[in-house]
Amino acid sequence: MNTAGLERARELLSAYGASRGRWPESERGLHDLLSQSPEGRAWLAEAAVLDLELDAFLPRPADPLRPARILKAARAEAGRRRMVRWISLAYAASMVLGLSLGYGLSMEPGTDDNHGGFLIGTTVIEEFL
Repeated sequence: MNTAGLERARELLSAYGASRGRWPESERGLHDLLSQSPEGRAWLAEAAVLDLELDAFLPRPADPLRPARILKAARAEAGRRRMVRWISLAYAASMVLGLSLGYGLSMEPGTDDNHGGFLIGTTVIEEFL
């Protein structure tokens, strides 16, 4: 068997297993060629072991409560995200309010330039001293 034929036989062996009946009818000749060579028989034996393991596998029964648990977890996550958004909004609003009040309180009547007082709050502090 040439290299391309061996490669194709390995692909079919990986896809359909060692049982000749699972192979497509048009490809069963490659299965026969595999069973004639020592290397091919070793590959078939490896595939047969895997076939037995896969045939013995039993999936867990479906859990009827799983969709409800997934929805509950999704709602809880949405609630946490909503809470973070509200906290962020409250923080931003308090920053804007604080800056606005700080700027407004730093302005002394009759003066045109009070930007230095706004930056470090010296005008407000001097009023209390």
